[in-house]
Amino acid sequence: MNIFSSPLKAPAVIYVLAALWAVHGLQWLIPGDLHHYGIMPRSVVEIWHIALAPLIHANLWHLMGNSVALLGLGLLIQTKKDAEFWELWAILTLLAGLGTWLFGSRAYHIGASGVILGLWAFIIADAYFRRSTRAIVIALAALILYPSFLFAVFDFRPHISWAGHMSGLVTGALIALLNARGQALSDGKSEDGDRP
Repeated sequence: MNIFSSPLKAPAVIYVLAALWAVHGLQWLIPGDLHHYGIMPRSVVEIWHIALAPLIHANLWHLMGNSVALLGLGLLIQTKKDAEFWELWAILTLLAGLGTWLFGSRAYHIGASGVILGLWAFIIADAYFRRSTRAIVIALAALILYPSFLFAVFDFRPHISWAGHMSGLVTGALIALLNARGQALSDGKSEDGDRP
């Protein structure tokens, strides 16, 4: 699939990046701080912030770093199909956010890092479970482009959301496992249906 096949249709990841930058720009235009719309672990009243947290970043450098990683991983995933990126973004936002809400430290957690690490973990795990040539090539590209993600779970600095990183990695790998099992079951049923 050619993700740039139509000049009028941008890859899905571009729309997400546009949203991230629009939200960051909004912080310059309105009074107050959007950081308090991040995830506050175990705050039932603010649990809905899970949907907003990936869109909010601490500063320009935080946003730029996440944008570069998100663009690369998003394009790698979309070499298969656009819909998969949207599905992954939604599921990772929800589940990685929920993991952060359950296990994170009592401070506001913001940024797309958890979702990004989930995308990276999905790509790597998808290659492991599917063993297809295409998936392996995509996984190698992700490893070459972002080798430092291997060590993200060992980053315990106070301003880093370890819970968000770990939740994203685990969720991404689990999605890949469930996808592979679902595909195997579907393929098995198709083979049974083809038999006389």
